[in-house]
Amino acid sequence: MPDARIRIRLLGPVTAEVDGAPLAVDTRKAIALLAYLAVTRRTASRDHVAALLWPETDGPDARGALRRTLSVLRAGLGGRGLVVDRSSVGLDSAAFDADLWRFEEALAVARGHEHPGDDLCSVCLGALRSAAALDRGEFMAGFALRDSEEFDEWQVAEASSHRRQLASVLERLARGEAAARSWDRAASAARRWLELDSLHEPAHRLLMEVLARSGEPAAALEQYRECVRILDRELGVAPLATTVDLADAIRAGAISGDREAAAAAEARGPVAAGSPGDTLVADSGESALPPTLVGRDSEFAALMAAVAGVGPAGRLLVIEGEPGIGKTRLATAVAEATRAGGGEVLEARGYAGESAIPLSAIAELVRAGLGRPDADVRLATVDPVSLAAVARLLPIPGAIAAEASLDGDPFGRIRLFDALVAVLGALARGTRPGLLWIDDLQLADASTLEFLGYVAHRLADHPLGLLLAWRAEDLEPESRDRLLTAADGASTRVALGRLDRHEVAILAEVVLGSPPSDARIDALFAGSEGLPLYVVEALAEPGSPFTTIPGGVQALLRARISSVSEVGRQILAAAAVIGQSFDPSLVRLTSGRSDEETVEALEELMRRGFVREVVTAEPDEQRLDFTHASLRDVAYEALSMVRRRLLHARVADALAGSARPSPDRVRWSLIAYHETLAGRSEAAAEAHHRAGDEARSVFANEEAREHLEAALGLGHPAVADLRTSLAEVLTLLGDYEAALSHLESAAALAGPEQVAAIEYRKGQLHARRGDWARADRHLEAALAANDDPAMRPRMLVDRSAILGRSGDPDGAERLAREAQDLAESGGDAIGLARALDLLGIFARRRGDLGAARADLERAISLLDAAEAHGTAVPAPDPGVRIAALNTMALVLAAEGDTAGAIDLTEDALERCRRQGDRHRQAALENNLADLLQAAGRPDEAMAHLKRAVALFAEIGGRPGELEPEIWKLVDW
Repeated sequence: MPDARIRIRLLGPVTAEVDGAPLAVDTRKAIALLAYLAVTRRTASRDHVAALLWPETDGPDARGALRRTLSVLRAGLGGRGLVVDRSSVGLDSAAFDADLWRFEEALAVARGHEHPGDDLCSVCLGALRSAAALDRGEFMAGFALRDSEEFDEWQVAEASSHRRQLASVLERLARGEAAARSWDRAASAARRWLELDSLHEPAHRLLMEVLARSGEPAAALEQYRECVRILDRELGVAPLATTVDLADAIRAGAISGDREAAAAAEARGPVAAGSPGDTLVADSGESALPPTLVGRDSEFAALMAAVAGVGPAGRLLVIEGEPGIGKTRLATAVAEATRAGGGEVLEARGYAGESAIPLSAIAELVRAGLGRPDADVRLATVDPVSLAAVARLLPIPGAIAAEASLDGDPFGRIRLFDALVAVLGALARGTRPGLLWIDDLQLADASTLEFLGYVAHRLADHPLGLLLAWRAEDLEPESRDRLLTAADGASTRVALGRLDRHEVAILAEVVLGSPPSDARIDALFAGSEGLPLYVVEALAEPGSPFTTIPGGVQALLRARISSVSEVGRQILAAAAVIGQSFDPSLVRLTSGRSDEETVEALEELMRRGFVREVVTAEPDEQRLDFTHASLRDVAYEALSMVRRRLLHARVADALAGSARPSPDRVRWSLIAYHETLAGRSEAAAEAHHRAGDEARSVFANEEAREHLEAALGLGHPAVADLRTSLAEVLTLLGDYEAALSHLESAAALAGPEQVAAIEYRKGQLHARRGDWARADRHLEAALAANDDPAMRPRMLVDRSAILGRSGDPDGAERLAREAQDLAESGGDAIGLARALDLLGIFARRRGDLGAARADLERAISLLDAAEAHGTAVPAPDPGVRIAALNTMALVLAAEGDTAGAIDLTEDALERCRRQGDRHRQAALENNLADLLQAAGRPDEAMAHLKRAVALFAEIGGRPGELEPEIWKLVDW
């Protein structure tokens, strides 16, 4: 904006200039107001701004303070730039120039081009260079308001958003400069990228390769050493194998420098990439581009090639892009083509409001498969145990309910995952390998992401295509990287860009059925900026006169909603409160309308393209879905807060009284969500409590943690029980500091009947951390308070183990023998096996390998007999067999049988992974690494050692404090 005279700089320390001179105001609130209006670029109500900047001041006083601040700011700006009336305040953008605006404009230019790989045209590189040059540091660096927490939170959120955008710019710029062989520029961009996140290994690798190819291998290897130092200092982990391999290649000279080629490339400038979308509509062939899919030929071809590559081994297919870019449309085309080629496709999606429902999207995939006519035939090929396990999530035809429980199963979580893979594989099997498609993955729950990572890591064993679509900016980078890394090269990833004018014209012709005029194409392209959703919505209403497009997709959707009948809008509002997907009976109860009114309104909404019917597994179940998430968002945002709370309360009441069968974990999680948004804290707390217990029953520990913490935060009265449950969940997750904190609070609140159990758990946790003195005191207190004879042998065993580690071998053996006698006399096979394992540990330590072997063989025999008779391993420590196998492996190693020791440790490790005890898994990884090194298999040993280090580094939960005893665990 060369004619702008008021300049605002936000990318770094905040400054403003009027006619070349610094803006002169005597209050930081004036600067804060100017920055807020410049960043949001929209008119704000006076009440909103007053509440934002003066949150602690009463309404009239806050509005008075705003009037004075506006007066000061208007005077400082010379009477220009502010647009103020009685109810709102905004900026006249024509009078301003903001570095943030120019950054975003440059970024939009770069995003508007599609290029293969990392090759960028001169326009893209120029735009990215401009964007990078505009950044002078952290967003609004050094600025804060002492008395407005709300403004500070807004500023932090904006700073985080800009930091992510800048990282994306620097990454793309570095790769683009490298592709153009502009090594110095590439290295500079990569170094800036690393400054944003020094722990990001891809940035380290890119800088290493750039330095090597620029003829500086020594600098590249020094960068590798710096990467190793940072990861070790900050995380206590080694670099990934990919990083190590790159360093080895540089040392070996496999990545050579081409400084001369780089100089020639600098002289020529960047090579322009080909124009995107040269062939937009394919004519025929199995992988032909569907005629309504515009501008996605290369992406569609890449995905279909990946589908064709699914054989005995599976593949991961990823579609990512911004909202409205066409991810769902492209995935639909891939699914349709897969079906046409003889492959089965199961579909599901993530929904806002369901992120706390464990395995929600995976259960939806199973439901999709159960809706097939031959589902019963397909399920007949799955073993009954797997069917029973999956029946914990949703009703499965043929599964026996009594056998479906996983409670007390030490390997339940992984058994559940394996069972889900078996069921989904059977339901998706066709003449060609099947496809599992999950849309909007950024909205999915943590257990769904964990399951997908588990499957992606094992794609080599399953003939499945895994198609995932997500918004890159809304999915946690750790989750994204974990999925892509787990696939280990068996992945195809496409990132969708915006359409050019030619493609917009083709899309408009497809929608309208005839070629639009040039004026209409120009209006569509200018208004949509190439966003497909905008183009389609602008033309969605029959006979629409649009030749220009009013202010944004949301304005367009609001205009469409306003044309719906009054009852239709009420039904749409009720559906938006329920969520992306809903059933007619629930929307009727929520809206308060009659059956006939509800049906007529839903038919109107379907006819006008707002909602669509969804195929379900149950023939008598009806389900509808918004045609895209933006429609639901706009309908929801249009509701007043009072109306939202009323409708959320109605949804919660309807769900609580529903007679429709559904897993309790789903129902209670949804009730908790709606009760919370309804503002009914007491009911929400109870629903979160129940949802947390249900999540624990299917080993969804992260979701259980969220629900139980929410129940506490909302004031649930059963505080001691909640904190004890949270401690158990956190122990499995390895967060011992938080677990102990909850147990201490529970102990202060518990009744006399709970004291022994809480003291016992505290003793076990202190033992895990190696604090033997505290552990012994708590176990001694537990024994003194215990009145349950069945628990005494196990308490004695744990106390014996502590005495053995703290230097009292005689006392330890005496307690272990006492525990053995009590378990034998009480018929407690599991307690006896635990005592024998501990006696085997003591015998091995004093060198009596024969006695150790005898005790351990008897322990394993007892466990075999208990499992054969269906005896469940009791809580709280289900890993008795794992412990015995590990100890026996150590005995074999001491006897010189390294191969036998490796076999037993691998068996124990696989069982421990299923159990989910991260601390003991780390110990087994470490033990196996030592055994493999002794067997002359150093590469395998290093892989297990890295996994052990990574796990050990996450255990404990006391930030910044080294807990060496956690790392010393060998046997237990």
